[in-house]
Amino acid sequence: MNAVTFPVRVDLSSLKSEAREKALGLRELRSFLSLASTGNLGRTARELNLSQPAISLQLRKLEEGFGTQLLWRHGRGVTLTPAGACLRDRLQNGHATAGLAAGRQPRPCPPTRLSLAIPADSGLPLITPLARMFRQRWPDLTLDVREGNGADLEEWLLHRHVDLAVLQDPPAFAELDTTPLLTEALGLVAPVHSALARDVRPLSLRDLIGDSLILPSRPHWIRRRLDSAAQQHGAELKPVLQVTSIAMTKAMVRGGLGCTVLPRSAVQDEIDSGALAFRPLGQPPLICARVLAFHRAASNSLVPAFAEVVRESVIALAHGGAWAGAEVVRPAPMSTALPLGNATTMHVASQSNEEMAIG
Repeated sequence: MNAVTFPVRVDLSSLKSEAREKALGLRELRSFLSLASTGNLGRTARELNLSQPAISLQLRKLEEGFGTQLLWRHGRGVTLTPAGACLRDRLQNGHATAGLAAGRQPRPCPPTRLSLAIPADSGLPLITPLARMFRQRWPDLTLDVREGNGADLEEWLLHRHVDLAVLQDPPAFAELDTTPLLTEALGLVAPVHSALARDVRPLSLRDLIGDSLILPSRPHWIRRRLDSAAQQHGAELKPVLQVTSIAMTKAMVRGGLGCTVLPRSAVQDEIDSGALAFRPLGQPPLICARVLAFHRAASNSLVPAFAEVVRESVIALAHGGAWAGAEVVRPAPMSTALPLGNATTMHVASQSNEEMAIG
């Protein structure tokens, strides 16, 4: 005989026992429903007589339990993700709360979208081929692409505003699962008629001291990388201008306001057209790593499979020369997550096939 379960509407306010609420997970669901209704953390805190950090903690536990993001946080408050809207609907019609009362964890809603964050200066070649592969693999899902700079991408990923991100030289984050994709050499980008552009030999970091440097502020990965390398050499770089936008920085360099430091791939078009000059930096070369990262709390969703699709796209494009001077990295055996905050050994797919240490 088959068992039949009838949905039961549960009045959360009638459950007076806080211990029972905690045991069943109803407290977290009640906070979620209130926030879904108000769209404002402060208003929800007043409504439930709780602190805002307590509500944030409850919601984080709920998202970790489901393995997906339920809310988008923004300056005006919060907005439900498609998964969050699905959970709200189940709670309102009683299915989820009835399941909890029977001792069952509510099932996560199937995802309707996947989101990717890419660097503004180097992500363009990836979008069209990736979108084509995505539509073939998941025709019923929506691909949401966000473009950003530097530390913005890391912040979006850590706060789970995006599912996946291509990061450049990120610090070690315990919350993130990272896979190395490419390595690139950094170089000095200078106006074509400057004295620095007349020589093609590599520059040392000390050669940059006293130059008019245009660099991003310290949260940016390029600034972190340069400051770390300069400190190791007992030097300090003092930019005359701090600009986060790569496009604005290149325009300033073309206008003769100074020089900057970028991967060659970020200025390859300008080098080919004769608009800017590029000189390798560091002896040995100053290398940066491009990695693919997602939040570990999302590992039970479609995100790992999505990451593999992105990785395959990046590698195919790199072999085709989409990022000039970049080399494909093959992760070391038995390593799925690489702590980039320390020296990491990776196998670089090049003619020499030598190991390279990224510091």
